[in-house]
Amino acid sequence: MHLTLNKRVLRERLLALMSTPASAPLLIFGNQKSGTSAIAGLLALAANLRLTADFAGAQEPYIGELIRGETPIAAYVKRNAWAFSADIVKEPGLTFVAPALLAHFPRSRAVTVVRNPWHNIRSLLERLDLRGDADHAIPGARRINRTWQSILAGTDLGLPPGDYIDILAARWLRAAQIPERLDARNIVIRYEDFAREKRISIETLAKALDLPVAADISAKLDHAFQPRGRGTDPKAFFGENYERIGAICGAKASQLGYEG
Repeated sequence: MHLTLNKRVLRERLLALMSTPASAPLLIFGNQKSGTSAIAGLLALAANLRLTADFAGAQEPYIGELIRGETPIAAYVKRNAWAFSADIVKEPGLTFVAPALLAHFPRSRAVTVVRNPWHNIRSLLERLDLRGDADHAIPGARRINRTWQSILAGTDLGLPPGDYIDILAARWLRAAQIPERLDARNIVIRYEDFAREKRISIETLAKALDLPVAADISAKLDHAFQPRGRGTDPKAFFGENYERIGAICGAKASQLGYEG
């Protein structure tokens, strides 16, 4: 137990004492900035279900300890019972323990969101106000918290020290490979397919998950569930680093229908 808990974590721990995890929460997986927030948010609205997203118990140091196996899944779920009491749970960090989490919830279904690696990594760096064409991370005006620092350094995944672009590319690859380890309870959706036809994608996904479409989400389709990126052209954004991403992610990206 960590001696210092911030107010959000403390609140969630207190709520957990009065909560019971759902027997079969729908779990939304996917790398950070891959579109999980929009898909989870719209699906929850359409099906009129309660959503827990990006809960404080999934920040560092807790999420890194879970991913590295230092905290057992059962203990983590119990400690975060409030978060897991929702109908839908969306937290990108949980992607890297998806097989163990689905084993813990044998009746749960899952959705894994994948996104073009160049666009995904660019969006992540824009979120943090970092350049993509440098040889090391150059902070802008935005303060980078401990969780994002861990993601940039790869310490949550236990990655060896290296170039920040290589680390983020390795992270994308690991997240994209997760569905290979999951059973038929998991549905893979490409962010790009969702973005082209949001309402149809959500309704199709709900049907595949045996969820009712109980609400009209037309007015919410363009709602920003997370801060929007600037949408810079990836080749201009990454410069020479563009090829670094291709060297690590290219084969898997091509398998998913993405071309560099």
